[in-house]
Amino acid sequence: MAKSNYMTTISIDTNNSLFHFYSMVGNDKKTIRHRRKSYAAKKLDENFFYKFNAALKDFSARTPSESIRKVSIILPDSMVLTDTIRVPTIKGVGQTQKMLDVTLGGLYSNYNDLQISAHIVAQNKQYSTIAIAAVQKKFISSIYAACSENKMLVDTLSFASASTVTAATVLNPKLKNASYLFLDIKDIYSHFSFVVDGKVIGFYSLPFGLEFLRSPQVISEDMLFDHSYAELTVLNAKERAQSQTLSTMPTFENVLSDTAAGSEEGGNVSADQNDSDELSIQKIFFNKTPRNLPKFMRRDVPDTEDAIAYENFRIFVKWALSLIQNNEKITIIRKPEFVCVNLPSNLAYVLDMANAESKENGIMFTRLSVPDDDPIIASSLELYGGQFPSQINPGNKF
Repeated sequence: MAKSNYMTTISIDTNNSLFHFYSMVGNDKKTIRHRRKSYAAKKLDENFFYKFNAALKDFSARTPSESIRKVSIILPDSMVLTDTIRVPTIKGVGQTQKMLDVTLGGLYSNYNDLQISAHIVAQNKQYSTIAIAAVQKKFISSIYAACSENKMLVDTLSFASASTVTAATVLNPKLKNASYLFLDIKDIYSHFSFVVDGKVIGFYSLPFGLEFLRSPQVISEDMLFDHSYAELTVLNAKERAQSQTLSTMPTFENVLSDTAAGSEEGGNVSADQNDSDELSIQKIFFNKTPRNLPKFMRRDVPDTEDAIAYENFRIFVKWALSLIQNNEKITIIRKPEFVCVNLPSNLAYVLDMANAESKENGIMFTRLSVPDDDPIIASSLELYGGQFPSQINPGNKF
């Protein structure tokens, strides 16, 4: 009797602090099995990879060894750096690659510590535009060591955005060579991926998803997350330079700490006790209140469930348009032709409503079609895409 052809996708989910184990026999969707293992680690350090190894060992003990020999490893996008680099096109085998190495070495001080995957996205006689994806080598070596210790052969190593887009292409082959912006709306967060000719060259995440879209009331974006963090960081820098007085970014609970020097959370800096025993007075900018727009900018308050869902979805529309407008390094290569959205069929009407208002924007929103609206596939595209390692673009692998 022939052995079953199993494929297992192992994903690191830093958004939910989970390790995912997603298996399927051949291409039979009915055989999909999804297991989760939670972990507690804030940093990708030795402790994290110890827990990763333990999770692999536990999974291996519960699964027949012949079924997990080959695995796809999907890294979180937060572990990956992406960039587009333009270098002179030089004739000769490997000369353009050498020029890329020199350019990257000048751009990234830790260049020798990075595992880089690159592919040409545009080229002429003068210049070549190259998209890169990079991961720290120590992360890759730790992952391979853990898999090897548990007798797992890594078939491919990629990242979440690339695997998600691969799944979208498998489900809709027309996306194979298309250029578009992909929006994957999950339960508590959402993810944008820039796709050029079927290859992922950039991504961006938002900390809200279907729970927000299904809210029974219209929610102001200012109450969702502190997306004005960068603006306040600039204000803090000016304060520090001009008057040595610091403006502090509040946390979600508006808890301030004036003792943490160089804090990564809010950039708080304590007064230098060697220079003065008196603490400098802090100017504090609070930004967790809804923005009060002028009357002429306000929209009518929706009074139906569908209208409320669409009003909330307009925040996704705004972000899509903003990303397209403000990422010229990507759009100059190929501007997205449309925005493809993964969301449940019972919310698909928000796309029709968005398209009715999008004539001015020149961008259309389409829904990714998932067979039978299978929630196991639709909610975990990055895991499903790992089942098709040969279809993940080589430029999106490590």
